[in-house]
Amino acid sequence: MRRREFTSLLAAQAAAAAGVEQPTHASQNPDMLLSYLAAHLNANAARWDRHRDAIVDAAGIEARNRDVRSAMWKMLHGRPEETPLRPVVKGQFERRGYRVENVMFESRPGFHVTGNVYIPQGTPPFPSLISPCGHYADSRMNPQYQSAYISLALAGFLVFAYDPIGQGERRQYWDPVTGRTDVGGATTEHSMCGQLLLMMGEDLTQYRVWDGIRAIDYLMSRPDVDPARVGCAGHSGGGTLTMFISALDERVKVAVVCEGGTGHRWPVRFNPGASVGPSDVEQNVFPGSKLGVDLCDLHVAIAPRPLLALIEDFNPRFDLAAEHIRQRYTQLGVPDRFAVEAANDPHAWTPKLRQATTRWFSRWFLGKPGPPQEPDFEVEPENRLYCTPSGSIRHDKAGDTIYTRIGRRAESLARERRPERVRERLAGLLDYRKPERPLDPRAIVTTPRKRYSIKKIEFLSEPGIYIPTWVFVPESRGADRRAHVYLHDAGKQADAGEFGRLEKMARAGQLVVAVDVRGIGDTRPSQADGARAGEFGFLFHTETAMSYMAWYLDTSLLGMRVRDAVRAVDYALSRSDVDRAGVVMTGRGQGALWGLFAAALDPRIVSLRCERGLLSYDALARSDRYVHGANVMLRDVLLHFDLPDVAALVAGRELDLVDPVDEMRRAVDPGRAAEVYRVAREAFDKAGSKFSIRRS
Repeated sequence: MRRREFTSLLAAQAAAAAGVEQPTHASQNPDMLLSYLAAHLNANAARWDRHRDAIVDAAGIEARNRDVRSAMWKMLHGRPEETPLRPVVKGQFERRGYRVENVMFESRPGFHVTGNVYIPQGTPPFPSLISPCGHYADSRMNPQYQSAYISLALAGFLVFAYDPIGQGERRQYWDPVTGRTDVGGATTEHSMCGQLLLMMGEDLTQYRVWDGIRAIDYLMSRPDVDPARVGCAGHSGGGTLTMFISALDERVKVAVVCEGGTGHRWPVRFNPGASVGPSDVEQNVFPGSKLGVDLCDLHVAIAPRPLLALIEDFNPRFDLAAEHIRQRYTQLGVPDRFAVEAANDPHAWTPKLRQATTRWFSRWFLGKPGPPQEPDFEVEPENRLYCTPSGSIRHDKAGDTIYTRIGRRAESLARERRPERVRERLAGLLDYRKPERPLDPRAIVTTPRKRYSIKKIEFLSEPGIYIPTWVFVPESRGADRRAHVYLHDAGKQADAGEFGRLEKMARAGQLVVAVDVRGIGDTRPSQADGARAGEFGFLFHTETAMSYMAWYLDTSLLGMRVRDAVRAVDYALSRSDVDRAGVVMTGRGQGALWGLFAAALDPRIVSLRCERGLLSYDALARSDRYVHGANVMLRDVLLHFDLPDVAALVAGRELDLVDPVDEMRRAVDPGRAAEVYRVAREAFDKAGSKFSIRRS
């Protein structure tokens, strides 16, 4: 036991003996985990605000914008290689005042982007724009989106509207025969594949931004396009993409961000009971908080090029961001190049906002006002706009999907990976730091039960983070006086009832330390998970939001919980009634991962039992659906190692894997699991220690 921890323990015991009632850690740290994350995010925001406030002239703004673009490319894992576009016109038709081409091109080899080019009547070359789509399943074929494209074409603009990954003809789960999807809508499609990419040193945001940049390349290749007059406009998620693309690609000369994230992501404030569910993963770039890239910075990075920001209704969040953006345009000497307008209507690319969009492009590209009102026209049935026979690249096997690319990437990484310095790299990915602070344990109450008692306590993992703990103390100890640390992803009370598992262990003479790591059990946030239900609703729940917040800070929620597990070991070994040579640990569900990582980093865990833990990260990467959350994932992990490599680090001690589960939490056959864990078996055999994989 460390001296500070021993002193802290003595002080707590002395206070108890003297009848001095200490406040509980719970009372001092309400809404603990979200408050902790908010404090760190807001501290970063304040630090970067001081940096922004020091910028007072055009040269400073231009330098800052270069820094923002550089940081964005870093967060997007770099700029991909430019490869042949190989555009193909799959069909075309004419309408009064414009014609339409159904076009496919390859943003990466064999990876097709489907879209429609709306070509105005008149003499080329035309001013043009790309239009990335918002999160509608039907994407560019949605009637309000078609209306925007037609309005622009009738005003003299060539428009290339294209499908983002997971939408339109690029949906992964939509069956064109039944017209149904078996997983979820666009945001589910994005997050399902996007989280996998993050484990592989890639990200969906890069894919989507690159599709847009290559769409500009395609426009530039057309003889009917004026390369000096290229713009970008999108609604909702397409507005967010417009912000990303326009900030990164200065060939975009005019931009319209329509209801697409004009605001500040930080500082944050979480109200009890309110939902904190995240946006889908492709709208998040990590570690943006650490690197000081907020949504407002990306808007400013478009300056001094003309930017129109549209919103449903003016509101304090939008208004504050607009004021900050306007200030930068004013400092650059071009205040007229930034404007805002509200629909005073629900979330949609409404007629009013379509007109505002057309007027903005007319002003800057044509030097004249736009049409006084939107013309009358008819939108097309979806199949008229298809580039593929059925409206589905996946169904028609028309090249790669995002999952065929992910599968090949996973296979390549597994084949080429040479795990080295695994413990060091694991600590780095977890952002693991050996805890040094005093535990400051505080007794809450002792509950007597038949032949044992439960001492309910709290101790500190780090400042601002406490660990609720139940210590099962038997009346009569067995021969094995090691403490048994118990981690369950449903919380310490899951198996703590009368006649339950922990009672049986206590009655058998074992001292059990059952803990709630941060955000689990008693410290689960009070905020609601939101409206997303069903098998894949977890992609948008509070746990996912907190995982993303940690990634924004360039740390890891999983890593934080591993530190909490190690602190449970610290507490267990601080007790005078246990064998201090080491502890036994059991982890169940996510707790299996907390325990495995803790054991790999802390040799005091001499025996580990992992129950119903994830078989491997590779198992997730080889599937197009899964039910494990971002809270068990590590960014970039598959570049370096997988779970069997971590298990090998426990060799020399005992490791028992019970009912490991696959991507859908189905128990894996022990024979298959043994094949996956061959590298661990070899390490344990070499060390002469016990390793088993079995069913319960």
